[in-house]
Amino acid sequence: MASGQSKIERLHAAGIIVAEHFSESDKKIVDQITDEEINVLIKLRQRMGAVPQGKEHLRPNIPV
Repeated sequence: MASGQSKIERLHAAGIIVAEHFSESDKKIVDQITDEEINVLIKLRQRMGAVPQGKEHLRPNIPV
């Protein structure tokens, strides 16, 4: 894990998710994602570019 951050914190810092929108049960599911998968999601976000502030709900945050 990067610099002591949780997986949800890493995804939030990378602009992939809005952590406040996740319930405790959602966070437990995210904790099951491997570090390698987290790294891939972060790389995808970097390649796709940032989501406009407040518009994260208008398009998928990751390719589907």
